[in-house]
Amino acid sequence: MAWESKESVYKIIKPPVESKPRTPPPTVAMIKERKVAKLILRLKQAMKEKMAATFGKLPGSFKPSTSKFLKKHSKEPIMVYKVDRCSVKDKPKPPIPLEPPKHGLSSGCNWITVNAVKAIRSKANTTGCPKKKRRYVTKKNYGKIPEYLEKRMETEAQIKRESIVETANCKHDDTHRLEESERIEMMNNLKLKWAATNAQYQALSFCLDTISKIKRKERYERNLANLEKDVTLLSRKVILVSNSATEKVKKESAGGH
Repeated sequence: MAWESKESVYKIIKPPVESKPRTPPPTVAMIKERKVAKLILRLKQAMKEKMAATFGKLPGSFKPSTSKFLKKHSKEPIMVYKVDRCSVKDKPKPPIPLEPPKHGLSSGCNWITVNAVKAIRSKANTTGCPKKKRRYVTKKNYGKIPEYLEKRMETEAQIKRESIVETANCKHDDTHRLEESERIEMMNNLKLKWAATNAQYQALSFCLDTISKIKRKERYERNLANLEKDVTLLSRKVILVSNSATEKVKKESAGGH
């Protein structure tokens, strides 16, 4: 065919360029939305500038980086010292040896044995080791009474012995020692009498409006004080009783009857 040949007109003419579909023009609603979006963006930018100028940035606007953080001593100033080269003196270097070094020389020392002896004689480093708990059972004086307590006990025992000897040797003319059973019996009787008198004293009326009540109260108080004195007197270890006093009391009690 004619159009399939090389000299065809269709081979010379370039094909038409396909044009893209034309976008429809924006509507009124789309234009309004764009304007509102631009206005909101402008207001946000103004608010950011305003907040940064007064109370800081808006919440959520500050996003710190995880790699940029405050490091130790980063805020400290770096001190730079200027060194005066003229004042610094170079250390003298050792001179160059005149003879070349000789290789293959040995001192004949057995360093293995030397290091072993040094390690054996050296003390172990116990700084990081845990300390052993002290066992007080293994002490020499464990369970024994201290010396100061023994001395105190000896002095107390000596004082007690001396007091016993003094009480045993405590004798006067025309006196006899009160027996322990008699002393305890008398003290118990006095305590019972004191309890009975105290019960009567507690039973008195609160209002003392008559003379008889006042006198009765004073009598009870006097009796209680005398009984307390007698009990304290009988609470002693050694009580000496006069023989003449007992005879007088017996005579008075016989004459009274």
